Amino acid sequence: MSHKERKTQFVSDLVGGSTLDIYRVTSISALSYLVWCVLKKKTTLFENSKQNASSISVMIDFLLNWNNLLLSTTIYANNIPLLIVLNILPLIPVVLFSSPTSKKDGKKAVKETRKAVVNLKTLTVKQFIPFKTFITVYRAQMMVITCVCIMAVDFQIFPRRFGKVETWGTSLMDLGVGSFVFSMGLISERSFLRQLFESKYSYSRTVSKSIKNSLPIFALGLVRLVSVKSVDYHEHVTEYGQHWNFFFTLACIPILNAVLSPIIIKISPFLTSIIISIIYEYLLVGQGLLGYIISSPRTTIFSANREGILSLFGYFPIFLNGLALGSSILPIVSIPNSVFSLGISRESLIKVYIKNKGKVGLSPLKAMFILSVVFQLAYYIIDTCYIYSVSRRMANLLYVIWVSAYNCSFLFLYGLIEKLVWGGADVEIVAQSSEDDIELETDIDDIVCNGHVPASLTAVNTNSLVLFLVSNLLTGLINLTFNTIDAGIIESMFVLLAYELALSAFSFVLYNMGIVLR
Repeated sequence: MSHKERKTQFVSDLVGGSTLDIYRVTSISALSYLVWCVLKKKTTLFENSKQNASSISVMIDFLLNWNNLLLSTTIYANNIPLLIVLNILPLIPVVLFSSPTSKKDGKKAVKETRKAVVNLKTLTVKQFIPFKTFITVYRAQMMVITCVCIMAVDFQIFPRRFGKVETWGTSLMDLGVGSFVFSMGLISERSFLRQLFESKYSYSRTVSKSIKNSLPIFALGLVRLVSVKSVDYHEHVTEYGQHWNFFFTLACIPILNAVLSPIIIKISPFLTSIIISIIYEYLLVGQGLLGYIISSPRTTIFSANREGILSLFGYFPIFLNGLALGSSILPIVSIPNSVFSLGISRESLIKVYIKNKGKVGLSPLKAMFILSVVFQLAYYIIDTCYIYSVSRRMANLLYVIWVSAYNCSFLFLYGLIEKLVWGGADVEIVAQSSEDDIELETDIDDIVCNGHVPASLTAVNTNSLVLFLVSNLLTGLINLTFNTIDAGIIESMFVLLAYELALSAFSFVLYNMGIVLR
């Protein structure tokens, strides 16, 4: 057997592991954020600006937000409790013997509830959809663990249960690609919220902008396709097909969303997701599409890439569920029926707040909690009663529900950490402007927790797509020059550590230089 065939076989015919195991392993990402928050609050480690950050703070940031995720998916994958203890132990003296201090005067900081007034009449779009710390951390850590896994999967030290399954089952890497799409949907909701808030929605502009934004991603997909074919790189054809890759999936989904946006606005992203998922599942199990995907010969361009093309009808509902959650957690104020809406105009929002005397919609934490419970219950009920299991290869109904359940649950966890560590804001909503109201208005920073994101994760989030491309290129380069399959534990960890150091340094240099490539 050739080396290429060995590598292909190494990542083929995998059956995955339990969802509980995946939740346990990925909980380290949330723990890392919690540890960082406590250190920032109780010490002065992370008070300097990005240009003046100390070497110790940079190292701790890297160990928590990069290396922790590598350890949890490799040498500590079977001993997560020990890794949790190793993270928490150093915090004990910090919590017991340190107190929050102010850098300016060295005096003890007094924890106060932040107070702010939001005047809907004068609220700008930027204030309406502000920076949300916990969302940035969630997206950046998801990118980090994705970059780690696409390299680590080629080493023996990476448990086979974490690799993409052949057809049926759940795994960490199967969850990763779905989470990528969910995150993209979540952030794409910003565009709809902005347009609808200003009453400036335009179908033609939405479609043309989505096509324009997708062209670079299509280009990345073509670059990957050409590079893989030209160097005879090992491929796992049943992932997406002979020519398709995940970049093409990422490029197609926003265009689908833009083209169908009038329907989505009319009946809501959540209901659209349910309808598409049920129809696609019916075609899979009731009309022979499942058998076609699994066993059809690859004689045409379509059949050769059937997994990638047809799975769009599963990934798109995941994207829509991200949109649905985004309308609940992105705005600074709650909007009515947020889960079943893409947004609302300023005028309509003011009328609703006046009519209901400020009691409108769900808070972000409540919305995330409710959606988490709904998706988790749906997953476990259907998984118990249904004949078919999760399939990332087809992106079937159960896969859509599982990915949505995980992301809603972990976003809730990140939001809860932010709330518990940094507290909340006492916000007064004013729907009618007056001179007194304008005087009471405060900066939006009094409501959101700006500055509470690790520098390494801010750097990742600033150029996430470029980082993903570089990680793919580095993965290919390492695989072509190093025998990953036969590497021992020490060799493997050395290469993986160097790999993540290179990616972290690359993103951090771009961030420090103010370069944004996206």
